[in-house]
Amino acid sequence: MGAKPSKTQQQRDPSIDAGSSPPLSQATSPSVTVEGRIYHNIESSSYYLPRDEEEQDRLNSEHFAIKALFSSNILPSVEQHLPLNANILDIGCGSGSWVMEVAIDHPNAHVTGIDMADMFPTTIRPENVTFQLCNILDGLPYPDNTFDFVHMRQLIVALRGTEWPMVLCEIYRVLKPGGLVQLVESDFTVHRGQDPFIASKLETLLGEAQFADIQQQVRVIQFGQDNDPIAGEMMWSWKSAMRSIKPFLAKRLLKNPEEYNHILERYFQDCTHYNWHMKIWALSARKPPFV
Repeated sequence: MGAKPSKTQQQRDPSIDAGSSPPLSQATSPSVTVEGRIYHNIESSSYYLPRDEEEQDRLNSEHFAIKALFSSNILPSVEQHLPLNANILDIGCGSGSWVMEVAIDHPNAHVTGIDMADMFPTTIRPENVTFQLCNILDGLPYPDNTFDFVHMRQLIVALRGTEWPMVLCEIYRVLKPGGLVQLVESDFTVHRGQDPFIASKLETLLGEAQFADIQQQVRVIQFGQDNDPIAGEMMWSWKSAMRSIKPFLAKRLLKNPEEYNHILERYFQDCTHYNWHMKIWALSARKPPFV
C-alpha cells in the first residue's frame, strides 16, 4: 500500500526551507461565537473545542504537562536520528508552543506549524518558524519527500475514526525517505465520529501505512494524587475543555441544560475521589529509507 500524492498537492512553498522566515499569511479561519466563546466554523471538521485566548491557555497548559510526562518535546527515538538542519512539520499546532520550543532547541532546523484555526503567534516567534493555515482533511499542501520529521499531537478530538488512515498516508507522503513521525494521543474524547480508542490502534495503523521501526511508550496519569503536578495540569485542562463544549453537549445529554456545570463538577469530584486515570500514548516511526 503506497501513499498517493495529495489531491491538493502544490508547488513547494519556500517558507518551509530551513533558515527562511517569511511573513505569515494574512488569512484568518472562519469562526462563530457561541455563549461568549469563539469556535471554528469549518463544516468538514468534527473539531468542537474553541479557538480563543482561553483555549490558548488550556493548550499551553496541556503542552507543558505532556512535555513533562515524556521528559522532552521529542522522543529519544526521534531526537537521535534528527538531522542538524531538519525540516520539521507540526500538524495541528494550536497555540504554537511545541513549534517555538523545538525551533529554539534546534536553531539550525526550520519548523512549520499548521492548523485550521489561527491561534498561533503572528508576530513574536523565532526566525526559523513558519505558521500556516491548513486543514489536514484537505491534504497537506507540500510535495512528496519534503520533511525530515512530522509531529502530531492530540488530534483525537479533531479527526474522525475513518480519517486517520488518510492522514497517516499524507504524513508518509511528505516525509523524506528515512524521515520520522511522532504521534502523541490520549484515550479520551467526546464522540462526534471520533474513535475514543484510536491511541491504542496507532501502532497497527502506522504499520498499515508502511511505516517501519515503530516504537511506542505509554504513560498513565493517575488523578487524585495531590503531589502530582502533571495530573493536576491535565485535570485542569480536561475540566476547561469540558466546560468549553457545554453549548454542544448540554442539550444533547440533559433535559435541563442548566444542570450541566453542576453535574460536571460532581463528575470530576468522583474522578478524583476514585483515582480515575487516563493513558497517553507516544509513538515514533520511520518512513523506510528506500521507497
